Amino acid sequence: MSRIIIILALLIFVSLGYAQTCQVDWYVIGSGGGHTVSGSHQIDGTIGQPIVGQTSSDNHIVEAGFWVGPGGPPPGYEYFPGDANMPNGIWPPAVIGADVTYLVNYFRALNDPCLLGDFYASADANGDCLVIGSDVTKLVTYFRGLTSLRYCIDYEPAWHDPSELPPSAPSGWPNCETPPLSSDKNGNPVTGKAR
Repeated sequence: MSRIIIILALLIFVSLGYAQTCQVDWYVIGSGGGHTVSGSHQIDGTIGQPIVGQTSSDNHIVEAGFWVGPGGPPPGYEYFPGDANMPNGIWPPAVIGADVTYLVNYFRALNDPCLLGDFYASADANGDCLVIGSDVTKLVTYFRGLTSLRYCIDYEPAWHDPSELPPSAPSGWPNCETPPLSSDKNGNPVTGKAR
């Protein structure tokens, strides 16, 4: 009988362990700061935080710093993750086989990037905040139905999937710069478009 009671107690203990959720309370380690108010202004601040910034894994994002908030690009950053051929301005944006070709040709210096700020955000298919060969691999595995596309956490896209797209292109879309990729033998800029 005592053996059954011990087994039941262990099962209850284990099930309680699985039922818990993770929570990290909001706190700060700082050297000072506070809340100041005047007739028409308010300042809230913290001074001397030794650790600030953002880090992530596949399942979690940690934003360290008491006043952490949206940084980098403005809200509604107009791109679609995986749409490497965005410089062509095709509406509606979609992730298709032509994006793989465009990205490969970008690496061969035949196509221009679509820089939003200073980053080719639409070509970062694996969400590592870099545009490198693994983004081509990610696009290919996406087309095979083996993975989903990700985006750089520093460049939140305006649209995450086709259901979020407006019916027509926003004014000025794709809102990107296409700087020269390289220079010719005389130092003149070469745009990189198919020659």
